[in-house]
Amino acid sequence: MMQNKLPLTIDPIKAAQKKLDYVGYYPAKSVARVESIKSDIECSLSFDYDEQKLCVVTIDAKVTLELICQRCFKPFITEVHVMNKFSPVKSDAQAETLPDYYEPVLINEFGEIDILALLEDEIILSLPIAPVHDSKHCEVSEADMVFGEIPAENEKTNPFAILDSLKNKG
Repeated sequence: MMQNKLPLTIDPIKAAQKKLDYVGYYPAKSVARVESIKSDIECSLSFDYDEQKLCVVTIDAKVTLELICQRCFKPFITEVHVMNKFSPVKSDAQAETLPDYYEPVLINEFGEIDILALLEDEIILSLPIAPVHDSKHCEVSEADMVFGEIPAENEKTNPFAILDSLKNKG
């Protein structure tokens, strides 16, 4: 069953029983924890059960953000694409038992998961630690950056040489 309006929160168990699929978007203004968001979040959600009878929530989302290049410190626009499979859990202990290919997502006291908060988490986690432009668009070229070893100085002068010369005069 295809739905157009994306839920902010949803009961994943009921949604999986109905095999619900959603395609739509979350407005940029509804996103609180992601900075410099430049587009709505296009998103598809899918709820189902796998062979092990585990509830599975599949999220595929795209959003455009403005990041600051850590080489030249100029802003640049980039698209972030997040795709992941989640399985709802009620506790950390239950999360430990999940297969590695599912991320645990905590169910709240109403038996629901907060899809928007989950999406925000995924977007934040997918951001690069040090965002940089594509080299060809960056004002600081790869050639300007120094990597590797610092060349050794030929003759290190002894910082105490002047004291030595004073001592010898006395």
